[in-house]
Order: sequence, then C-alpha cells, then structure tokens
Amino acid sequence: MTYRRRGTQVCSDGIAASALDQQRYRANFTLDHFMAELEKKPHADWRRYIEKPLPLAEAHDLIIPGSVPSLSFYLMMTASTVIATLGLLADSAAVIIGAMLVAPLMAPIISLAFGVVSWDGHLMLRSVLIAISGSLLCIVIAYLTTHAIGYQMAGPEIVARMRPSMLDLDVAIAAGAAAAYTLTRPSTSATLAGIAIAVALVPPLCTVGIALALDNEASIEVGVAWDYLSAKRPFILFLTNLVGIAFAATVVFFLQYFRKQPRAIAALAAAFVSLLIVVPSLTHGLEELLVRNMVQRSLISESHEIIGTDAELRFTSITTRFDEDSIVIRVDVVDGAEVITQEFADALQRRMGELAERPVQLEIGVMPELILRSQGTDLDVSGSPGVSGDSAR
Repeated sequence: MTYRRRGTQVCSDGIAASALDQQRYRANFTLDHFMAELEKKPHADWRRYIEKPLPLAEAHDLIIPGSVPSLSFYLMMTASTVIATLGLLADSAAVIIGAMLVAPLMAPIISLAFGVVSWDGHLMLRSVLIAISGSLLCIVIAYLTTHAIGYQMAGPEIVARMRPSMLDLDVAIAAGAAAAYTLTRPSTSATLAGIAIAVALVPPLCTVGIALALDNEASIEVGVAWDYLSAKRPFILFLTNLVGIAFAATVVFFLQYFRKQPRAIAALAAAFVSLLIVVPSLTHGLEELLVRNMVQRSLISESHEIIGTDAELRFTSITTRFDEDSIVIRVDVVDGAEVITQEFADALQRRMGELAERPVQLEIGVMPELILRSQGTDLDVSGSPGVSGDSAR
C-alpha cells in the first residue's frame, strides 16, 4: 500500500513536470514565432496606416461643387463680406477671423487649379466666373456698407491690408497646398478651418471696397504709419493670395494624379508663369517690411550711442512711412533730462540714412516729463488719504 502511494506520488509529480515543460515550450514558441514574424515584416505595422489619396473620379466629384454658382455660395459670400467689413471698420481682429471661416471663396480657386491641371475647359470657365462674380459682390457690399455706416476712420486692420509682400505669397502657397491635400485626404478635413484663417481672401476685397468708399476723405488713426488709403494695394494682396493658392493646388493635384500626362506639365508651367507675374509687385513691399524692422531695432540703440546709455529717454512710439524716394520716421520721446537737441536729431538722421541706404526724414516729438510725488502719508479718522487729523480741523 505504501508502494502504491509512492508510485502514485511519483507519477503525479512527473505529469506536473511534463505539463510545466509544455507550457514553457509553448510560451517560448509563441514569443519566438512573434519575433520571427516581426523580423520578416519590419514595415508591415506602419505602412498600412499610410493614407492614399482619393481615386481621381471621387476627387473630381468632390471638387466640382466648388465651381457651381449656387445660391448658398452667394449667401455665404454676402454674410462673410458684411462680417469682414464691420470687423475692419471696428478694427476687430476676432470679427475678421470669423469672416474668414464663413467665406467660401477658396472653393472656386481650388476647382480652378484642378481644371487647369486636368485641362477641363468647362471647369476652368465656371471657376473663373464664380470667383470673379463673388469678388465683385464682395467689393460692392463693402462699398455700400461703408457708405451706409458713414465711418471715416481707417485703423490698423485696414492699413495692414495695404502692405502686400513676399511673405503673403509664401503664406498663400502653403495654404493652397494644404487645402488641396486636405480635399484628397478626408481624414485631414478638420484642418480646413485653420487653412481658411491662415490665408485671407475676403478681407482684402472688403478693404478695396472700403478704400473706394472713403477715398481721400478718411482719417488715419493716430500712431498708424500711413498717409492715404488706396484700393490698389489690397487688390494686389487679393491677387497674390489667389495666384499663390491656385499654383500650390495645381502642384499638389499634378503630383497625385497627373504627373504622367504631358499636358499637365504644360499646365503646371503656365501656373508658375502666373506666379512670377505677381512677384515684382511684392518685392517692394518686402523691402519696406525689412526697412521698417531695421528702424524699429536700430533707432533706440543708435540714440543711446549718441547721447549715452544713462540718459533718461523713453520712446513712446516709432512709426515709419515711405515717400517716393525717402523714408519718413516719426519718433515720440519723453525727455526727462532734456538731452534732445537739434544736433542730436541731425546725428540720428545721418546714422539712420546710412543704415537704410536711402534718404531719411526724421521727426522727433519731444515731451518734457514732470513727476509730482505726494508728500503726506497719514490718514484721518474718516480714512481720507494724505490729510492729518490737525489739518482736517
């Protein structure tokens, strides 16, 4: 009996050991098999997540509505124009951003780019007509709204649309590429709102209408470096954005769908030529931007080099505007130590002219500083500051 118990114990121990060995073997086999499969397909885990563009037919059907002159398009154009015009007149950046989100003007520009690269004449014609009609509607509504309100003041938001430069073209190209890519990748559609904010189409057109309505009767807000309103420069800014968006979208559509078609290469070349046409009108704006930045950085440091760093000067405003052949710099200074003299103004004018490499007209507004400090610090019974109890009686 004892022998049987011992045999049973030995048998059960052997079975348990065998089961444990099998579990270890299975675990090792599963891990080894997983590692082997992972080594065989090192790229299989991430390549399947690469999103491919929509098929050409689906992309075409998605872009076509942008070239249709529907009632919804003109209603949204009207709403965005009114919002942008009021925002420009009120000098409210938040309201202007809201108008950018409402404006549907980018859709016909994208459809125009698709029509150019695909050599679809009907699509190009419809896109051009709806873009032109929407732009004219925007200018007219902005003109009438400005006249109806009777506002006669141009603030920084209006003046900012009168300084187109190469930086605006760069923004338009990046936004156009992002918009075209988003239309062919549905998973990135959430970025369309940011793209609409990045590149402004309706605000420059509204500025054209405002400038035509105000003409030379408008006043420029104090501290804004501009002499007159012009409808030409904001219209150049609009054309810059339009051409930049269309060119970038043409490139994206070409790379994704039409890179093997010779006619598409010709269309891409035509789009590039249109881009070059607007560049000369922007180089002057970029030069002005760089000169204005140089003035802001250098004027204070040059002033301290002339009169010394210990002088009690406080610059309250620096504005720069450009005449035909010179730069006009206006500086307002609080001069507590009365160190600003005509000799200082002449020396600073010469130095700024050397840095800008062009004639400079310098205007310095000097404000003397008088500081009055209170003497009394006691409080009376009623709590009136600066009055003692004896003096109150």
